[in-house]
Amino acid sequence: MKNFALIGLAGFVAKKHVKCINQLKGNLVAALDKHDNVGFIDSIFPKCNFFKNESNFFSYVKNRNIDYVVICSPSYLHFNHIKRSLLSGSNVIVEKPPVIKFEDYKKILKLEKKTKKKCFCIFQLRLDKKLKKLKKDISQKNKNHNVNIKYFTYRGNWYFKSWKNTKNHSGGLLVNIAIHFFDILLWIFGDLKKIKITRKSESRVEGIIFLEKAIAKWIVSIEDSNNKNNGIKSKYYRIMKINKKIINFDKFNDLHLTNYKEIIKGNFHISEFVKIIKLLSVLK
Repeated sequence: MKNFALIGLAGFVAKKHVKCINQLKGNLVAALDKHDNVGFIDSIFPKCNFFKNESNFFSYVKNRNIDYVVICSPSYLHFNHIKRSLLSGSNVIVEKPPVIKFEDYKKILKLEKKTKKKCFCIFQLRLDKKLKKLKKDISQKNKNHNVNIKYFTYRGNWYFKSWKNTKNHSGGLLVNIAIHFFDILLWIFGDLKKIKITRKSESRVEGIIFLEKAIAKWIVSIEDSNNKNNGIKSKYYRIMKINKKIINFDKFNDLHLTNYKEIIKGNFHISEFVKIIKLLSVLK
């Protein structure tokens, strides 16, 4: 049985991770959050030790046989939590973006050598069967592809008061939200040549990204897409068109469990995502 600890238990995404740990018959030994609205844990891991103080949490982790510390905290805290987890003697599983500064990525690699522990990442869209098939098809063709992405994912007024709307905390709209499709573009269509921002506001960014095998026009927005200017009848519209093929980003199954299984095999190491981390550092 694998032992886990988790940082950011009160957050939205943490519930997916707790579910994965349970499905893998792991044990959630400890959890940390400054908020205590975490009662959902009682029906899954009632003996999980809960901490509101970070130092107390890491002192506990250091003295236990914790296989993985799972990091679901806000993006700007990721590096510090990765560092402290590795130094506490545990491997790490971190949500995207793993870090928002490329210098922090390089520091993590040094920490891994020092601690003999590893940092793994959640990038579950790479495990979708449709996207894996698309990557295989693209790799067998030399031609350039025309890609168009419209990624409307509505956020209410709360977003502008949260850490996600503070650039130093989230990296901004592109790092916080566009990472989902930027990683897929780099993974499928090869190295970045150039990226150009053509329109930018607090709630919407548009641009063009030039890749080894594609030119992709993209829009990422947290505005309500259901308006006449967009011609869309939904608050959420996440579509990628590749030549004439359409991939709907809303139709993916929950792939976190598959991602966990790959991590336990030793896959999805942070070094596999160096291209997207470099790009995010430029966009930040």
